[in-house]
Amino acid sequence: RFVEGGASNVILRTSLENAPLPAVLLRLERDRGIFEPYDVIGEAALLRRLAFSDIPVPAVIGEEPKADVLGAPFIVLEWVDAPHMGMAGPEANFNAYAGMVARIHDLDWQGLGLDEVLPVPASSAEATRLGLEVIERRMGRFPGADAPILRRALDLLLQEAPEGSPISFCQGDINVFNYLFREGDVVSVVDWEQAHLGDLRNDVGQILALGHLKGAPFGPVRDQFFLQAYEQKRATGELTSMEFFRARWLFELGVIYHGWRAFNDDLPWYTWDHLVELLGLALDEVTPSLS
Repeated sequence: RFVEGGASNVILRTSLENAPLPAVLLRLERDRGIFEPYDVIGEAALLRRLAFSDIPVPAVIGEEPKADVLGAPFIVLEWVDAPHMGMAGPEANFNAYAGMVARIHDLDWQGLGLDEVLPVPASSAEATRLGLEVIERRMGRFPGADAPILRRALDLLLQEAPEGSPISFCQGDINVFNYLFREGDVVSVVDWEQAHLGDLRNDVGQILALGHLKGAPFGPVRDQFFLQAYEQKRATGELTSMEFFRARWLFELGVIYHGWRAFNDDLPWYTWDHLVELLGLALDEVTPSLS
């Protein structure tokens, strides 16, 4: 049966009998979507390597790189029977979530061989710029995504991409829906299609931006609860330049808004007017360099 896979996944679940696992999921590669281009085979290769880490991820059961069988490449993964953080209620734990994100960022990506399946940027700033260029290509493919405020944001963000962070392994989409909970612990982290080697501050900035779209007042970046919880768990000091990464994710969510409208049957959960208001405030905090 089809199951809800968010705005970026096509997922079928099937129950098994007389098998090592009670259920598996089949994930088809989308041709178009908010995080295009997609590569489920690359994601499977990443998951196989993460299985040797202390990050809980679904087991890879199989994969088919050709479109001949089902019309698109697909992978078969273990079905983890646990609710995501947004639905887990008292079983969820915010500190456990923040701690898991910190653990992901602290992985020895070279020791795990993640550089065998992910490009290695020359610096964290280069990784940020390369990520922005991927979003720029989506702007040209999503109707309406070339809006003036998004173009202004892109130009400023490309110019101001900060240094100051080592290259880290990033999930790329640390949305709470990708963290499955049972009895207060994260039992699985799912959806790794945006994983990359780059600046870990980009991951953290996503949650700040999403928080504002969900109603958290826009204010000083240091006041944001997730940032404080993450820094406490990671215990390596304060993250700098978070104003940039909050703005960078509001920009991406502006592009996602138009992709969502183009490729999904429902409207985004946030409004364009609210996004524009927040992005304007965030861009005002990204000071252009004098050079």
